[in-house]
Amino acid sequence: MRDGTRYPDILVVDLLGGLGDLVMVLPVIHALARRNPGAAVRVLTHAPGDVLVESDPAVTEVVRAEKGDERAAVAAELDRRRPALVVSTTRHSGIPEEIESRGVRSVTNLWRNPPPDEQVSRRYLRILAAEGLVDDVDVPPSIHLTPAERVRGAATLADHTDPGRPVVLVPGAGMAVKHWPHWAALARGLAGRGTSPLVVTGDPAPGAWAEELARPLPPTGLRDLAALFAAVGDRGGTVVGPDTGPVRMAAAVGARTVGLFGPTAAARYGLGPAGVDLQGLPGCPHRRPTAITEQVCWWEARCPLAADGPACMADLSPDSVLRASHAG
Repeated sequence: MRDGTRYPDILVVDLLGGLGDLVMVLPVIHALARRNPGAAVRVLTHAPGDVLVESDPAVTEVVRAEKGDERAAVAAELDRRRPALVVSTTRHSGIPEEIESRGVRSVTNLWRNPPPDEQVSRRYLRILAAEGLVDDVDVPPSIHLTPAERVRGAATLADHTDPGRPVVLVPGAGMAVKHWPHWAALARGLAGRGTSPLVVTGDPAPGAWAEELARPLPPTGLRDLAALFAAVGDRGGTVVGPDTGPVRMAAAVGARTVGLFGPTAAARYGLGPAGVDLQGLPGCPHRRPTAITEQVCWWEARCPLAADGPACMADLSPDSVLRASHAG
């Protein structure tokens, strides 16, 4: 049922802590802005992801919360400027109760009753559509880049690659449970096909193979990295990496991606139609698509099926990733 109300001031709260979490809520921000033209749309989130929405035409203001102080940040923002509508992805730290206590129109549980095979972004939109708050239910995440950033991204890519379709590897997993152990083998396979891949360096460092078999990219800010990914997409290239924020960024600026999914289910956390999502060990009995943080392996990467790391990630063979990287 459509809610005919126009909300002049909207606060979107995403304090889940991950860069990828913010990317997945971008369709909500954009759908709310389309439904409420002229509204002030504020986004309360964490650094460093806050920079991804700073130039977005749909966003009026970005407010940053410090980690560990999320509820106080929400309270301060509600006091600073009372919104007409609050939409929040965040269930921890008493944040739903803080929002609901203010008596404003709000949706504070976008995680309710999720099907195991519906992508998170689409689920958010379906819930808000059921609440009558948005019209769109199938819009992929999209990061806005300025023309100047796109020019810089194309120049950086040209400085580090030969002509043709580039392949960029993103080995940094953020969490040990998402670490893929076959990067060196993939780089060798790409070299055998005449491709010298670029490698996004970071913490942890990718290892000696990155210097021997690839071209490491210099450290850069998130927006410049997003612009480089956009240039990869413009040249028909591919970004390869696990289910992490940077790879979600690549998909959200139009690059083709090859996503390496192990502990998370590709059916729920996949990167979208512009690439290939590969699922390691599809029949793992310990995977919980709708409650990933409750999985036995999640926090410490202790896999019940293998002593030397997540069996689901090791199950993704270098050959299968190589074939996906050169497809299309």
